[in-house]
Amino acid sequence: MKEKINAMTLTQLEARAREIDGMELSTLSTEDLVAIDEERQYIRVRMAEMRLAAARVQEQRSRVAAGAGNPLGKAPAGEPEKKSYTSESAEYRSGFLKTLLGGADFGHPLTAEERNAVAYVATTTDETYGAKLLVSKSMANEIWTRMEEEHAILGDITMYRTNTILEIAIHTGIAQGDADAVDENEANDDEINNFITVSLNGQDFSKHVDISYAMARMAIDAFEPFLVNEIAERLGAKIAAYTFGKIASGYDSTNNAISTAAAKAVAYKDVASLMALLKNAKGQAVFYARRNTIYNYLVGMVDTTGRPIFQPNAQAGQEGTLIGCPVKVEDAVGANEIYVGYPKNVVGNTIQDIMIESDRDIKKHVITHSGYTRYDAKLIQPASFAKLTVKQS
Repeated sequence: MKEKINAMTLTQLEARAREIDGMELSTLSTEDLVAIDEERQYIRVRMAEMRLAAARVQEQRSRVAAGAGNPLGKAPAGEPEKKSYTSESAEYRSGFLKTLLGGADFGHPLTAEERNAVAYVATTTDETYGAKLLVSKSMANEIWTRMEEEHAILGDITMYRTNTILEIAIHTGIAQGDADAVDENEANDDEINNFITVSLNGQDFSKHVDISYAMARMAIDAFEPFLVNEIAERLGAKIAAYTFGKIASGYDSTNNAISTAAAKAVAYKDVASLMALLKNAKGQAVFYARRNTIYNYLVGMVDTTGRPIFQPNAQAGQEGTLIGCPVKVEDAVGANEIYVGYPKNVVGNTIQDIMIESDRDIKKHVITHSGYTRYDAKLIQPASFAKLTVKQS
């Protein structure tokens, strides 16, 4: 895709961008939507590069035409060469963090190059995530990675970061034309499929961090991990709870929910019966429960011969395996509840990637840093999850 775009002229890129903007997205598959979004983003970057290059050429021609005594079009001695930046540029990242900490007022003056970088990225229209000062993609990735490490469900689901509303066409059945035995020289019936469309419009999530004017003098190298940890920890908890709430409200609670046979105990047969309820397999099934539920009810389980069936596992992110499936801690699960299912059937989408904005409170003498994202999730196959409730009496 990138090779094809790199070979296009600016006029061709602009035409393709208009074509993409006019597409009917509801008819596309999830994979096509992601591919179209990646193409759109790369076209933006490529157009910005070509426009900047054209502007530089025009500037050089103007100097020659003005008789500036510089026939080669080079910048005069002492005049810095103009440079383009992105939110990943080192100058922008340091300038962004210094700006969040109050700049020169709190001992963090921006260099000339950092000021240029911040000004360039703040005014370009080819790289936007909804904020004047953009979070670098690598910093946003680090926040998401930290959230996924702390909340198993976020790392297990099918996650997209499209920065647009995502519509998913779900195949619910074949009304006509399924595979069938036919007579020689006879055609099968034309296929008629049933689909429903699920739209991931998004829910706003935010977390703010207050630091005092005195704290604002902390070193930049210490500030970035502090901010990443604070925002990832709290946003992650809320987003994980929201995601699991979508599973709890979206699974087939009529047919895929059972209780243990005995009070305050989980038997091998309970787990086998729970697994038998699952349909629409996609990837590996995973058990989710709170830590106390896992260690009170699952770790000591034995099969019908008395052999332990819970196998401890040192792999990061899971407590062990149960009948071949990972067992993971998820605090968003209710007390005395155990869910099992195929997390790849849960689709998450970020409509607005991580933003970080700051403001000052001159009464309390604090700087407020606010992290914000817009996110949505959906369990697209209700029968792919099941719940076991441990009876308490």
